[in-house]
Amino acid sequence: MLKHILHDHLDGGLRPATALELAKSINYKPLLEIEDVESFFDRSLSNSLEEYLEAFTHTIALMQNFSSIERIAFEAAEDMHKNGIDYYESRYAPFYSVNSSTTPLEVIDAINSGFKLAEDSYGIKSGLILCGMRHDAEDVINVANLCVEVKDKIIGFDIAGPELNYPPSLFSESFKKVKDTGINITIHAGEGDGVNSINDALENGAMRIGHGVRIIEDINDEKFGNTASKILDLQVPLEICITSNIHTNMYEDYDSHPIVDLVDYGFNVYLNTDNRLMSNTSVSNELEIAKGLGIENVEKLLMYSASDSFFD
Repeated sequence: MLKHILHDHLDGGLRPATALELAKSINYKPLLEIEDVESFFDRSLSNSLEEYLEAFTHTIALMQNFSSIERIAFEAAEDMHKNGIDYYESRYAPFYSVNSSTTPLEVIDAINSGFKLAEDSYGIKSGLILCGMRHDAEDVINVANLCVEVKDKIIGFDIAGPELNYPPSLFSESFKKVKDTGINITIHAGEGDGVNSINDALENGAMRIGHGVRIIEDINDEKFGNTASKILDLQVPLEICITSNIHTNMYEDYDSHPIVDLVDYGFNVYLNTDNRLMSNTSVSNELEIAKGLGIENVEKLLMYSASDSFFD
């Protein structure tokens, strides 16, 4: 079967060498004044999701023109190919690259151009999920509207960013607009917030749950709560990102991560990378971690059914 990655942020996966090269090209001093770019971006010791997300300020600063965005997209797909991935779903908040010389449409075209170059070179098929940033209500509205406008250039819609205090229901109108247009929806939930966030995501059209690990909190003494039962019965895909969850201080260590229990309970669990730069990880690394935790045939966690993928 073909192997897929469904949850990976384009601005979280730059190669350190590329980040430094692009920083030099635009004289981006925050990266030029440090000794080791790779160590700078490593957020493995973050105390919170918010601290982890701060690193994106610097990658986004490097994604402000067509050629840079195109290169980053190409390299992301190339790196996925080198890790044995056949289908790559990447996500990005497009308005963070919009400026006086780069329009939202050009951002999308640059990403898709990079993906096309990788497909022509390696055969890997890549698609773009647009993210609205949930702490910025206007951004979510704008991204949802953009999704409708460019629906043939994308494969889905998501909201990302700080989860706590920003439930999906705040953006119900945007989700309805996107859903009514026939655009796929995945929502970050059950990471920075709990089970209520996951249920809220389902009620707002989520076909998949970004992370979703905290669904485990809806199971007590083998008894499943309403949301856990719904996720299990409907086999809603959970886009699990083990290393990222450790680095955002959700779990103390790998042994504390609930992926093994989720697999054993029969949830529709799939393994993803989230932010390869900030977590210094790769598909191969995540597979090794899952294998080390005792999951048999770990590569099955990359093999998605057609109904789970956002590709046509």
